[in-house]
Amino acid sequence: GFMRGISEGEFVALLDRKALDHAMAEKFDILDQVRKIVNSKGLPVTLSIGLSLAADQSLKELGEEAEAKLDLALGRGGDQVALDINGKTQFFGGKAKAVEKHTRVKARVVAHALRDIMESADEIYIMGHHNEDYDCFGAAMGVACMARALGKRVHIVLSDMNEGIDRIVDMVQKDEGYEDLFVRAGDVAGVSPSALLVVVDAHIPHILADPTLLERIPKIVVIDHHRRSENFVKNPLLVYIETSSSSASELVTELLMYFGENVRPTRLDATALYSGVVVDTKNFNVGAGVRTFDAAAYLRRAGADPVLVRALFQSDYETTVALARAKANAEFFPGGLIVGSIPERLQNGQIIAAQAADGMLRVDGVRMSIYVFQMAGDMVGISARSTGEMNVQVIMEAFGGGGHANVAGAQVKGVPLSAVRARVVERARAYIEESDQSEGNTADGH
Repeated sequence: GFMRGISEGEFVALLDRKALDHAMAEKFDILDQVRKIVNSKGLPVTLSIGLSLAADQSLKELGEEAEAKLDLALGRGGDQVALDINGKTQFFGGKAKAVEKHTRVKARVVAHALRDIMESADEIYIMGHHNEDYDCFGAAMGVACMARALGKRVHIVLSDMNEGIDRIVDMVQKDEGYEDLFVRAGDVAGVSPSALLVVVDAHIPHILADPTLLERIPKIVVIDHHRRSENFVKNPLLVYIETSSSSASELVTELLMYFGENVRPTRLDATALYSGVVVDTKNFNVGAGVRTFDAAAYLRRAGADPVLVRALFQSDYETTVALARAKANAEFFPGGLIVGSIPERLQNGQIIAAQAADGMLRVDGVRMSIYVFQMAGDMVGISARSTGEMNVQVIMEAFGGGGHANVAGAQVKGVPLSAVRARVVERARAYIEESDQSEGNTADGH
């Protein structure tokens, strides 16, 4: 091949098909070689690559497509290859954890840009993923706080299925000042031509609360902390994705800090954001960095109530029993994998599955835990967790889902739960075996 540096830290390379096939056969082990390098500041070095191959494109078109794939690889956290072959994208690598950035320059720039976009809109809609969780809801409340500070009409679009956040939604609806804040998916009637849609805690169109709004509202902003998927909201005005951030609520909290002096989160705003951070960090035990605690301190000063948050997370007797039953039927596999299932359709099955998957990570020797659970209709949900050694997002993408390296999920329609569970076990065991072999080869200097 041929390679030349085009800027500091960026190179362009041309390969023939034989060399590319060789690199694919070795699963781009150059990523493992580069990861062993440590720079002068003691930080690990990673490599991100975007590749494009097509018979009917010019070199200019190939270059543009390869650059787009590089952006995709970086948006997924880096340390990986995004390869496009005739319109189909494949991913390799992605083992390194995203490194927390120590400066908030980007947050300040994004906050100012978001304020300018909001000021030009006469009404603002906010939505997250279908079946919202506390992080999604908290981030939406934070963005709504910004919109109210600018005197804009604002609505949070909620999906039809979000039992997990019923308590806090009821609490907000009963409070003065939040009248007409919530609208249900499908109930949004006439939309102003200058309306703005802010998507939080998600970026994949088909998993959003109301995907039809993407076609009806041309101005879109995306704020997310999940690794970027190949499926992305089309033509957004502004994208703020930080995979090193613990939660979407943390990202929105930082934007609030720089949005303007007139922004004053209420006690409920701060508590909603705080609950989102608490949930996604497992009480500040997973993925919490320096900036996470800075955000939590800001929210506490704004009136966030930890006692109220703890009350929101309390479970009833039936849920506690169901959680214990789910843990009891889990199966342990060689390599540190635990897989369990919840075959009965429970009202809060998704929460129980997530809690069971989290709890199983505390078992000695477990590196990955996955739970399969029955949802409404013929939908089957998957909740996956990892201690950090394994990337569960890669596994969930095979089922049409996504998420973080440590926390991911998916939903499968029209397939029996037992069949989904069998496929999960097969895919996860193959991934663990492949990862262990790769680590062994790296250690041997392969």
